[in-house]
Amino acid sequence: MAECASVAANPAMSALAKASFGLFLGALPSTSSPQGCFLSPLSIVYALSLAVNGAGPKSPTHTELLRVIAGPDGQQQGLSEADLNSDLGRAMALLNGGKCGAADGATGPGSEMILANSIWTHRGMQLKQAYVESMQSLFQATAREATNGAADINAWVADVTRGLITDLITTDNFDAVLANAIYFKGLWEHAFKPELTRPGNFTTSTGEAKQVHMMSQLFEGRGKEALTGVHKEGLYDAISLPYKGGAFRAVALLPSRGVDVGAAIRDWAAGPQEFQSVGRVRVTLPKFKVTSTMSLVPLLKGLGVEAAFSSAAANFSRMADGQLYISDVLHKAVVEVDEQGTVAAAATAVMMMRCVPMPPQELVFDRPFVFMIYHNPTGLPAFVGVVNDPSAA
Repeated sequence: MAECASVAANPAMSALAKASFGLFLGALPSTSSPQGCFLSPLSIVYALSLAVNGAGPKSPTHTELLRVIAGPDGQQQGLSEADLNSDLGRAMALLNGGKCGAADGATGPGSEMILANSIWTHRGMQLKQAYVESMQSLFQATAREATNGAADINAWVADVTRGLITDLITTDNFDAVLANAIYFKGLWEHAFKPELTRPGNFTTSTGEAKQVHMMSQLFEGRGKEALTGVHKEGLYDAISLPYKGGAFRAVALLPSRGVDVGAAIRDWAAGPQEFQSVGRVRVTLPKFKVTSTMSLVPLLKGLGVEAAFSSAAANFSRMADGQLYISDVLHKAVVEVDEQGTVAAAATAVMMMRCVPMPPQELVFDRPFVFMIYHNPTGLPAFVGVVNDPSAA
C-alpha cells in the first residue's frame, strides 16, 4: 500500500484554512437545526474554484469570488487565481492519494477520502471547450450533459458519497451546474470499546439536559496512546484523536463553560495551534450524527459576492459565450461518529442559469404629449408643440 504523503504548511494553505473557518462561521448563525451545523469548506472551495476559473479576468465577478476563496490572509498575500489553482490541484492529488493504511506497518484498513468535481450542462447549454479542458486538467473535473436533469447529478453525488447524499438538487431548472462531492471514512487509531458506551447527560445549546450514548476511553499517555491537545485557559480544551494511517485526525474542541461556540472557533481559527501531550486522560465523547442542508447564497452575499448572482452584472465569459449567472449554491453535509470511527460526506452545487434578456421598456404616446425639434449644434428649440388629438392626421 502506498505511503501517505504529507506536505509542510505553506502560506497559501494557511490562508485557505483560515478562509474555510470563515465560511463556517458565516453559516453558523443561520443554522436552525437543533442537531447542530456541519459543512465541508473543502467542498465549497472546490466548487467555487470551478466558478472563478470561468469568470472574466479582473471582472467584479472574478474579484468577489476569488476574495471568498483566498480569504483575508490570501488577499494580503496577493494570492492569484493561478496560485490557488496550483495549491488546490496539489492538495487534491494528496487527498485522493488512496487509502492510508495503518501506521508502522500494522495491517488493517485505514482512512479513505474521495474528492471529485464535475461540470454539467442542461437544456442545450454549451460551454467553451477551453474552459472544460482546463477544469479537467486542474481539478480532474468530468464534463457531461445532464440528460435527465437533477437525477443525473444526484446519482453522481450518491456514487461519490457512497449513498450518504442522494438528493442535493431538487429542481431541473438550470442550464449548468458546477459540482463537488467529498467522502471520508476513518477508523480510530484507538477505537472506543462498545461495552464502555453508557447513557450520559448532554446539555444542549438551549440548556436542556438529554440522555445520549456516551463513548469512553482511557488513554494512558504513553507510546501510541499518547494524545495531544490544546488548552486555552478560560476559552476551551481541544483533543486530537488520530485515525489509522496517520493522514487524518479529528479534533474535538470543548468551549469552557459560558464561552460561546463561535467565539471559541474564531480563536481557534486565528491559529496556529501548538499541540502538546495531555498525559493520562479519559475522553468521553457522544455518538452522534449531524446533517445540514443549506443554500449558501446568504453566506456568500454576506462575504461580498454580488455580481455573480446578478443576471445583469455576472461575467462568466471564460466559461460560455452566452450570459450566465449563479442562481443558487446548494450544500449538504453529513457526519456520523461511533466507537469505530467516522464517516462523513458533503456535496456542493453551483447552479447556473442563462440570462433571459430583459423585456424592452415601452413608451406609448397614447395621450396628449409635447413634441419638440432641436438644433443640435446650438441647442435651440426650433419648434415646440403639444399634440392633443392626432386623429385628424
